[in-house]
Amino acid sequence: MISIVVCHRDETLLDQFQLNVTNTIGVPFEFVIIDNKKNDYTIFQAYNLGVERSQFDIICFAHEDLLFHTVNWGKNVINHFKEVTTGMIGVIGGNAFPKCPAPWWNNSLLNDHLVHNIQHWNEGFIPINDFNKKPYLNKENVTIDCQNPTGEDRIKAVTLDGLWMCAHKRVFKQCKFDEDTFKGFHCYDTDICLQVNQYYDVYVVYDILIEHLSMGTVAKTWAEAAEVLADKWIDKLPLFKKEVDPSLISSYNSKCLLTYCYWIQSMGFSDSKIRMTIKKYLNCEDSFWSSREYLLLKLWSKFGFATARISYRVFKSLIKSNV
Repeated sequence: MISIVVCHRDETLLDQFQLNVTNTIGVPFEFVIIDNKKNDYTIFQAYNLGVERSQFDIICFAHEDLLFHTVNWGKNVINHFKEVTTGMIGVIGGNAFPKCPAPWWNNSLLNDHLVHNIQHWNEGFIPINDFNKKPYLNKENVTIDCQNPTGEDRIKAVTLDGLWMCAHKRVFKQCKFDEDTFKGFHCYDTDICLQVNQYYDVYVVYDILIEHLSMGTVAKTWAEAAEVLADKWIDKLPLFKKEVDPSLISSYNSKCLLTYCYWIQSMGFSDSKIRMTIKKYLNCEDSFWSSREYLLLKLWSKFGFATARISYRVFKSLIKSNV
């Protein structure tokens, strides 16, 4: 009934994962383990191989550092796919994606962070943000995140986090993990979700609780893949799965791009590279005053970060003095 595809690298984690799945899934299933301990495959290649080897109609792509807390969770998965318009489900994602490089948790101006999992954070690191206002567990560096803005059992999403995603095999008649465009282990989840969204509905669901034993990283290799992703989908973005105020879209894109620029600055990308990135993804049709973020980005692209920061402060002071 369910094929579970794992890109495998750690024996201890895999043994724990397989035992947990066996004890909790509650329906017939198979493991499709793609041995990648020697880095023979990118994640795109491994998952395409998993699709080819899967025997059942529902395929779950799972990291091996997961534990399922919902008993008989496989029955819930099957129920979600009874609607033929459902293409993919997950437990973490967002319902908006901007016209620039960004992760699923991009700026919440228009993007609801749809989260339902138990998350382990690195020692001393639980971010202070909307996700973690309610740390339900006392265990150090562990939180139950449940951001459900509508209260529904599932919410339409643009993107899912790749820690756990389930798809019906029918979607792979039109879609595949894009091993031709991407290399490595980043953006496979966002790209496949954008593909599936062209034909089917994608959802974050709230009836399956998963514990994630590690946190991801946003590194240079992610940033490079994020720009490849943005370039591939630029004509289809931004994309929303809820009603949004059109007047806020420009500001949303600018906020997301500014956040991305701050990230790649912290990763050590040169200022000249960042200025090129801004020029590439900043909407030149927007007004110079469309948002504070747009203003700062425009100054940054023209003069570099140091000068832009000073000029931006001067502009803000002038605005305040004229109010």
